[in-house]
Amino acid sequence: MRFIWLAVVLLVFVSCQRSPAFKRDQDYTRSSDAVSYYANKSGKGPTQRIESMGQPKKRIVILNFWNDTPVKQNDLGAFAADELRRGLYATQRVILPTDAKTELGTADFIQGDSVKVAQLIREGRRMGVAVLVIGRVTKVVFRQRGDEVGLLRQKQSLAGVDVEIKTFDVAAGREIMAAARSGEAASNAIVAFEGASIESPEYRAELTKLAVRNAMSSLVPEVIKSIEKMTWQGRIAKANGTRVYVNAGRASGLVGGDILKVLTPGDDVYDPQTGAFLGRSQGQLKGTLEVVDFLGTDGAVTEVHTGGNFQEGDVVQLY
Repeated sequence: MRFIWLAVVLLVFVSCQRSPAFKRDQDYTRSSDAVSYYANKSGKGPTQRIESMGQPKKRIVILNFWNDTPVKQNDLGAFAADELRRGLYATQRVILPTDAKTELGTADFIQGDSVKVAQLIREGRRMGVAVLVIGRVTKVVFRQRGDEVGLLRQKQSLAGVDVEIKTFDVAAGREIMAAARSGEAASNAIVAFEGASIESPEYRAELTKLAVRNAMSSLVPEVIKSIEKMTWQGRIAKANGTRVYVNAGRASGLVGGDILKVLTPGDDVYDPQTGAFLGRSQGQLKGTLEVVDFLGTDGAVTEVHTGGNFQEGDVVQLY
């Protein structure tokens, strides 16, 4: 009898020891937080998440900004463009090609209050880039404040700038972003007598450039966001039987095994009444290619996957 009671006590004890773990398992199974390996709270599946992380890089050219202010600081527009280039390069999410050169700047594509979009897009296609950015410095302000009397005076110099940029999708022939930002810079100094050095044109120019730098740094995330919404595309550089060569490779972010769909280049569309450039139509699907190798600094070797009659200049996009 004692043996039976001892067995019952042990059984109850063990059951009590196991029940918390068992309860946790049951709670976890029923919990809404027990998400499947293949699920995602953002609503995207695995293929969508991986695709969004691995979009190829797009080639971008930034034209020198137009200094549309009375402050005729000759290099201000070029400095603003260089600062935007520097900020974008640091992200490592775009390609700033060194072989895409132009003598034209933003001012060459402005007519009154409008942008000469058709001419701008043609220039972008000539350079073989996906994105063109133009910009304008619209306002420059410089002020000083501080002590007016005394041998040694505390002075604060301030500079402020307003800038505007527009980003264009060259393939689609349309504007994809317009933004305006302001930047400011300040410098404190103790000066003797009149302090001519902090009122010199050179001093003002340096402080203005610091304000431009601050404005450009705030624009970098906006430019990246607009570019990554675009559909990436490249071009067929050469077709040789079953081997087709594409003008994008490892540097652009393609990987072996990528499937590319091939389309005809499409057509430019103009308003029949005004002649205004409206954009470019989507090309017709011709087939698909598979990336099998790479060549040069940024080229890919592909094999025909489906379709055919591929020609130089045909558009390629990720499938």
